Amino acid sequence: MRKDIIIIGAGEAGLMLASEIKLNDHSKKYNVLGFIDDNTKIDKVLDYAVLGNINNILNIVNQYKKENINISEFIIAIPSADQKTLLKILNIIAQTDIKYKIVPGFFEIIQGSFSLKDIRDTQASDLLGREEVGFDEDILKDFYKNKTILVTGGAGSIGSEIVKQIITLPIKKVIALDYNENSLHALILAIKSENAINQNKFDFLVANILDITKIDKFLQSEKIDIIFHAAAHKHLPLMEKYPEEAIKNNILATNNLSKLAIKNNIKNFVFISTDKAVRPTSLMGASKRVCERIIHSYSKENHNTNFKITRFGNVLGSNGSVIPIFEKQIRNGEAITITHPEMVRFFMSIREAARLVIKASTLDNALIFTLDMGKQIKIIDLARNILRLHGLTEKDIPIVFTGIREGEKLYEEILMDNENLIPSPYTKLFTAEDKTNHLKENERKTMIEEFEIASTEYSKEEIKVLIKKYIKEYIIKN
Repeated sequence: MRKDIIIIGAGEAGLMLASEIKLNDHSKKYNVLGFIDDNTKIDKVLDYAVLGNINNILNIVNQYKKENINISEFIIAIPSADQKTLLKILNIIAQTDIKYKIVPGFFEIIQGSFSLKDIRDTQASDLLGREEVGFDEDILKDFYKNKTILVTGGAGSIGSEIVKQIITLPIKKVIALDYNENSLHALILAIKSENAINQNKFDFLVANILDITKIDKFLQSEKIDIIFHAAAHKHLPLMEKYPEEAIKNNILATNNLSKLAIKNNIKNFVFISTDKAVRPTSLMGASKRVCERIIHSYSKENHNTNFKITRFGNVLGSNGSVIPIFEKQIRNGEAITITHPEMVRFFMSIREAARLVIKASTLDNALIFTLDMGKQIKIIDLARNILRLHGLTEKDIPIVFTGIREGEKLYEEILMDNENLIPSPYTKLFTAEDKTNHLKENERKTMIEEFEIASTEYSKEEIKVLIKKYIKEYIIKN
C-alpha cells in the first residue's frame, strides 16, 4: 500500500525528492499529495500542487481527513531552514500526530549524493541554528591525491568521522589507530556498509597510543603523509578524579607522537584540541592546553613536519556529549539532567568537526585553526528542543538541575586573550596566532620529565600545581 506524503519545501531539495519518487519507480511506495511552501509565487512543482504555506498545515491535514485521506508522513525538504523555522514546523506537525522525516544537509544535495534512502529522522544537529560548513571536495581533492593518512583515536566519534569523510577523497590509504577493539570493529563494519566502493583504501592498527615502540615501527613501514591526532581522554569528571591518566594519554602521548612524526619525516601533523583548553578550569582542559604548548614548541624547530592545532567547541552526538545522554534519558522516561540553568556551549556537528580538521591540513600559513561557531547555545534550550523533536514537553519529561561539576565552566571560549581571528581561504574557517612564549627545547624536555614523574605519583594536588607552573591561565578550584 502506498504512503500518502506531503513535502514541506518546494525548492531544489523538494524538487529533487519529488523527481526521484516520480522517475525511479518509487511511486509504487509513495504518493505525493503536494507541497507546502511559504513562497506564494509557486503554485506547482512538476505535476504536484503547492497546497499552502506552513501556517496552513493544520487546515490542509483537516481537509484531507474530510476526504478520507490519511497523510502518512511529512518530509521536510528545507536544508537551509534556520532553527526558528524548523521548530515552527515541528511544533505545528506535533499537533497532527503525523510522522515526519527530513532530507540531508545542503552540501550533500549540491554534490548530487542525495537520494530517497538518505531521508532520515530529525536530529539535534538540525537545531544548531546555522548552516553546516561544507566539505569543499573540489578544493581538497588535489591536496589529498595519493596521500596516506593515519588517524589516532580513529574509532572514536571524531576520528571515525574523519576516516569516513577522507576516504571519499582520492587518497591512497587511511589508517585508523585505536586501542578499543569493539569501536574499531564497528568502524570496519561501517566502512564496508557505508563506503563499500572505497573500502580498499581503508586499513586499521590496533595499538595503545602510549606504545611508542610499536607506533614507531609502524610509521617506519608505512609512508605516512599526514597524522590526525584525535586520540585523547576527554571526559571532564573522570579526568578530575584521575588526572594522571590525562597526563599519560594526552600530554605524554602527544609529545611521543610529535617526536615520531619528526623522526619519520611526516609532512603534516594535526592536533585536535578543544575550547576547554582556553583558560582551563578543568584538568582535562589544562592537559589539552599543555599539548597545545608542546605542539607550539615543536612547530618552532627546524624539521620537515608542519604542526597544526584545530580547536573547536562541543560536538553534537560525539562520545560523552550531552545529546546521547538526553536521548537515553528520554527513551527511559527519566528526567533530563542539566548541571546549571545558565550553562551555555558552542556546538557543531560531527561532520563539521571532521571537515575543519581535514581542511586545516591543507593550509600552511598558521598554527591554530578554529571555526566560526556562531552563538553559544543554552543547554536548557537544547534539551527543550530535543524534547520537541520527540513530540514531548517538560510536562512529559521534566528537566532537573544537578549542580556544576568539578572543573566545569558556565561558558566556553575559543580564543586566548592574545589571539585574534584571521579569515582563511575556507568559509567560516579561521586561523589564530598563538603569541604565548613558546617552550624552548630544554624547557619542553624538563616539563615532560616532570609530568612523567607526576603521572606515577598519583597526587592530584601536585599535578594541579605542576600544570599551573606551565599553564599560567589555569584556574585551580578547590
